This record gives sequence, C-alpha cells and structure tokens, in this order.
Amino acid sequence: MSGRIAMLGARSRQHKGAVRSPNLRRVIRMSLRFRRTLLMGLVCTVVYACLHTVGIMTAFPVFKVLLDKEGVNGWVDRTVAGWRLGAELSQPVDAGGVRVVAVTEGGPLARAGVSVDARMWVDGDDDRGVLQHLAELPAGSTATVSWQAGDEDVSAEVRTVAIQPDAPAAESRWLLRGGRWLGQGGAAGKLNTLTYLLIGLVVLVVIANVFRYAGEVLLADVVFRTMMDLRGLLYDRTLHLPMSFFSGQATSDIAARFVQDIQEIQRGLQTLYSKFLREPLRAAFIVVWAFALDWRMTLAMVVVGPFAVIIFWSVGRSVKKSARRLLGAYGAMMAALTSTLQSLRVVKAFTAESHERRRLRLVDEQVFKQQLKLVKLQAFVSPMMETLAIIGGSFVIIWFAARVLDNDVSMAKFAALGVSMSILFDPLKKVTEVYVRLQRAAGGADRVFHVINEPIESELSRASVEFQPLETSMEYVGVSFTYPGADVPALRDVTLTIRRGETVAIVGPNGCGKTTLMSMLLRFFDPTEGEIRYDGVDIRDATIPSLRRQIGIVTQEAIIFDAGAADNIAYGQDESVDVDRVEDAAGRASADEFVQSIPGGYDGELGERGGKLSGGQRQRLAIARAIYRDAPVLIFDEATSQIDSESEQKIQLALQDFAKDRTTLIVAHRLSTIKFADRIVVMDAGRVVDTGVHADLFGRCSIYRVLCETQFMTEPEQPA
Repeated sequence: MSGRIAMLGARSRQHKGAVRSPNLRRVIRMSLRFRRTLLMGLVCTVVYACLHTVGIMTAFPVFKVLLDKEGVNGWVDRTVAGWRLGAELSQPVDAGGVRVVAVTEGGPLARAGVSVDARMWVDGDDDRGVLQHLAELPAGSTATVSWQAGDEDVSAEVRTVAIQPDAPAAESRWLLRGGRWLGQGGAAGKLNTLTYLLIGLVVLVVIANVFRYAGEVLLADVVFRTMMDLRGLLYDRTLHLPMSFFSGQATSDIAARFVQDIQEIQRGLQTLYSKFLREPLRAAFIVVWAFALDWRMTLAMVVVGPFAVIIFWSVGRSVKKSARRLLGAYGAMMAALTSTLQSLRVVKAFTAESHERRRLRLVDEQVFKQQLKLVKLQAFVSPMMETLAIIGGSFVIIWFAARVLDNDVSMAKFAALGVSMSILFDPLKKVTEVYVRLQRAAGGADRVFHVINEPIESELSRASVEFQPLETSMEYVGVSFTYPGADVPALRDVTLTIRRGETVAIVGPNGCGKTTLMSMLLRFFDPTEGEIRYDGVDIRDATIPSLRRQIGIVTQEAIIFDAGAADNIAYGQDESVDVDRVEDAAGRASADEFVQSIPGGYDGELGERGGKLSGGQRQRLAIARAIYRDAPVLIFDEATSQIDSESEQKIQLALQDFAKDRTTLIVAHRLSTIKFADRIVVMDAGRVVDTGVHADLFGRCSIYRVLCETQFMTEPEQPA
C-alpha cells in the first residue's frame, strides 16, 4: 500500500462513528438551508411509512376471512365484547358459549367473579350468539350471564350473574360499523368481503407510493442542492488556498475529492433522509402492530436487537476506515491516469505503453484490495442479521405454533404475525445498509473537510493595505526561501531593487531560482527570511487581491482555458469583455491572425487546455491576456520560449512598446528577448551573482558568458 493511502487510513481513526462524525454533521447542517423542502419530504416519508403499515394490517382481516370460521364479523364481536367486559375471550366453543382466556383486574367480568378458563354464555341471547349480544348491548344495559368454571368438567356448578359491560368507546363503535359493512355470511359473503379488502389495499398502496415518490424526489432535491453548495464551498476554498498547500498535495487527489468523495457523501445523505427515517418508522409501526396482535411473540422476536447493535458498531468502524483508504486509492488512480494522459505524446514517442500499463496496474491493485475489503464488510452485515432473525424467529414460531395447536391462538393471528415479522426483515435489512452507507459518507466528509478546514490566503495574511500602481520601486531585501519538504533553499539572501518603469531581465542556469523569485512577488510563497517591499511596504501587509491586480504575468507554460479566445484574453476581468480591447491585445501579440481562422473566431472553441492550438499559438494568447490586463507591473517568465522566430520578432516590437513606462521583469533564455532590458540580473544557486548590461556582463561574468555561449548562442554586441 502506498504511503499516502496508508496515511489516509491512519487519519480515519480520528472519529469512530458516522453519527459522531463532526464533518458529516456539518453536511447535514448545510442541508437545513433547504429546511422547507426537507420537511415536506420527511412528512411524505412518514405518511408512506404509516400507510405501508396499514396495508400490512389488512393481512389480518384477509386471513380472518380465509382461515377462521368466525370471519371478520365474529372477530369484531369478540374483540368489542372483550374490550367492554375487560377480558380476552375465545371463539365460540363446541359446547356453546365462549371461554374466558384472560380477565383484566377491575373490569366488569372480574367484578362479577367470573374466573379464567370459565365457559360463559348469555341467557336468552335471541339466537345472535353470546359475543354479538355482548358487543351490541346498549350502554348502561345489563346482561344475564351464566358461566361454569373449567372448560371440560360439565358437572361443575353453573352460576348466573348480572353484568353491566362498559360503554362502547369510539374505536369499538367504528370497529362494529366496519365489521358489519365488511362481514357477510356464507362463502359468497366471504368472497365479497375479500374483494372489498383487496380493493382497499390496492387504493392504499397507490396512495402510499405517491407519497413515497414525492418524498424521494423532494429529499433528492435537498441532497443535490446541498452537494452543489458543498462543491462550491470546496472549490472556493481550494482556489484560495496558498500555493504551499499544493506543494505537498497531488492536485489529482484534490480532484478526487470533488468527484468520488462528494459522491459518497451524496449517497450517504440520500440514504439518511430517504431510508434512515422511513425504514425505522416502518419497522416501528410493524412492531407496534405485532405487539397489538400478540406482545409475547413480538417481544421474543426483538430480543435479537442488542446483538444487531453490536454487529453494527464493530463493522461500522471498519467500514469507515476502509472507505477512507478506498477514496485515497481513487485519488492515486486519478493521479496516475492524469499523468499518463497529459504526457501521452512522450509515452508514445518512447514506446512506453507497456510501462504505463504496468504502473497503472499496480495502482489499480490497491483500489481492488480496498474495494474487496469494503465489499466483504458490507456483505457480512446483511447475512448475519438475517441469520440472527431466522434463529430467533424459528424458536418463536415453534412456541407460537404450539399455542395454535392448543387453540390458544387463532390461525389467522398466527398467519398475520408471520407476515408482519417476515416483512419486518426488509426495513431492518435496509437499516443495516443505511449504517454502512453513513460510515462511507463520513469517510468522504472527513477528506472533503480536510481541504475546507485548511486556512486560505486571506486568513494567513495580515492584509490591511490596499496597493495602488507602483510609484517608486520594488525591493527584495535579504530574501531566502525553501520549498516545503525541500532540503536545499531555492533562494539565498537575495537583495534586489527594481525601479518603477525599469525593464529587468533575469537569467541563469535551470533551477537557479528565477521563477521562484517571480512567484514570491505575487505571494504564491512568502519568504522564509527577509521581505519584499512595494513602494517601501512589505507585501505581506497588503491585501492579496490589491497586490495581484498590479501585476500581469505570462508563464513558461501557456495556460489556456476551455473557452473562446475572447474569454481567454479577457480572463480575470470583472467587467464585461471589451471586444475592441481584446482584438487590439490579440493584434499586438500576433494572435489575431490565427484566431480569425478558428471556426467561430474569437468565440470559437479552443479545446481542453487549448488542445486545438499549437504551442506557439497558446503562448501568443497568453501574452495577449497580459496586454489586455494592462497592469503597471509585467512578468514574462520564459514567455517566448515556444514561439517561432518570425512571431517572436513581432512580439519583441510589441513588448518593447508595451513595456514603456511600465515595470517589466523578464525571465528568458533568448538574447533577443532580453537585449533591450535596462538591466540584466544573473542568478546562480539561488543567489544574485551579478547585474549590469549585456556587454559588461559578457566581459566580467563567467556564468553569463557560459549562458550566452550555450543557451543564447550569440556573441556580445560590440559597443559602437
């Protein structure tokens, strides 16, 4: 495993759980900006969970119709009669009457002295049956009830008591009305009842799924908008990070956080809002319904809960670690791919395709290992939960079946409980997926906020002065600098003064510190020692935007954005594009001639990184961009290195004209670029070794002479 991936894995130990992950909580707080849509989505989710449970509850009357002799009406009468008497009653027994299964203390039946297991009937029940008689008895009326202790001893004493049932509650009245509407006798009546129940179930399912659809769409809207905000925040912070951050961080890994990491967060947030509330609610409603059917069986089934929590906890911690390592591996893969594709010409020229394929294979193997490890962890949770549920359910079913065979429980109740418990497995299984997904999202959130939490340039700056155009000079005073992680300084005690309006050329061997010297003027890096002064003010005391607005720059590598030529030339300007200024800048940089030939002209597509242009054309566009900016200070860092001699000659004339009354710094390897400079600064090994004009330096500076003979390839001009 690569060191960087291992380091990312070590960082994953900072937070042990997704719920306690402060970074994931920050994402959730960001989503509350859309609280109205979020609330509507959650309400739809709750309604769906409720209606889904009601749909499951219809299984009980269906089984009553199909499996029990008493049917729906009989069950309604028995249930309402039991509520009013404060007792649990059995279905009518063969010997007539009903058996008392349980008696509530203080209820009408208990006050009358009727015992458990007694057989009870109503005298003169006018052929309606004891249960219907007791269920429909008007409030305040008294029923004469005969009962006999024991269920099998027919010789036991028969006792007669007067019982006044409790007044029917609202739910009792509604249950009776519904039962009378649904319940009909005979096979044809049962078929009609079943038809009504199934039609109601279909309507209920349609309504429930409408709410489910609306909830998922609304919640997805919240999640996607939150991810847009998160990407925007990450992008904004990344753009404002100091260059020192990128010295020790692969840009491809940063790009992976925009894609893979935020994708993981998005999936986790979608799962959180769509399933974390919906599935536990479904499970809770089903459990409540099961408790209402038979609390003993339900309680026995849910004893597996603590074991599930232990599994969640142990597996979840490992999932988060593996997720972070996998995301780090994705970053390494993007780095390998980007490096190869951007250097494809070199790869092909050196016939290194096999080498690059092997290199990518090694990176891909790291991704494979992390993916497989994560899949193993995720694959472990659901089967283990299912196994626990089956083990617990098997014991409970055996016990409950025994009660059915003993006529303690009806077959319809047994079937309804079985259906409820089997359906309960689905939300429980999805809850396990929610937990795993949140752990992966927490890993992605940690990586994203690792970048967001980094201090940006304005937070590191003392920023109190607003710079204006240069009036006197810029000074490097004892400046030394070492790149982060480097052992050798890039600059050593550089002292240099550049006067306003002066053109200064900086030359030296490769790696001598020329580009670093220019970068420090823009505050891409700050000196390790010394300071850089702008009109006598340390540039670290100025706001970074005000400093950089004074400087136009053309780098050695011409950066072209995937936009038209006009947008590239006017890049970075707040005001709208001035077409006349764009064309003038392009003409002065000898770019107008090829821009006009592009399909679409100044608005035509240039391709990714200017892929439709040659190197010289890209460089001329970059020079036109600096001319358009019209800054008082100009930096040309190897600006004509990729331009042909004819174009260079044109640009030199434009450059000399444009540099008038401006402070210009030129880094170049061609004598033609620097010969018009007011002063030439020679650098070596991070130091300024000499300054002067071309003829003087050629005579006294050996380093400059070697440069002229090897790089500039020219002889010194003889003084007139």
